[in-house]
Amino acid sequence: MKSLGRILCSVAILAAGAGPALALDYEAKPIHWLILAPFRTAGAVSGATVSGLFSGPVDKGFHNTMRSEKKLAGEFGDENGTLQLMAASPVSVPAGTTVGGAKGFMYGVSHGWKTGWNKPFSRWSYITMEEK
Repeated sequence: MKSLGRILCSVAILAAGAGPALALDYEAKPIHWLILAPFRTAGAVSGATVSGLFSGPVDKGFHNTMRSEKKLAGEFGDENGTLQLMAASPVSVPAGTTVGGAKGFMYGVSHGWKTGWNKPFSRWSYITMEEK
């Protein structure tokens, strides 16, 4: 009876040790994916941080500022006129930078995470320009 208990205990320990390895679905998640997951996570976090804190706000802030300045200058008569652009700048530059920066932060974090996961530590995960 004592040996049967030892055998059952050994089987239970073996099952507990082999359980996680048997639980892996090698067809759905190859071992390659499991090995690369920490590297991809680090790439995604670094891409989201750089892209969200710097690249996205600068890029979207600049483009939103230019767009709002042209639109407001167009309301003054000529969207390419020097005097109209000078008159539109005091209002459109702070507003465009603020709104564009907020939009750029959200876009940059999303873009940096996705690209950093797919292509860890590539230059495209740190900038918000589209890959050509």
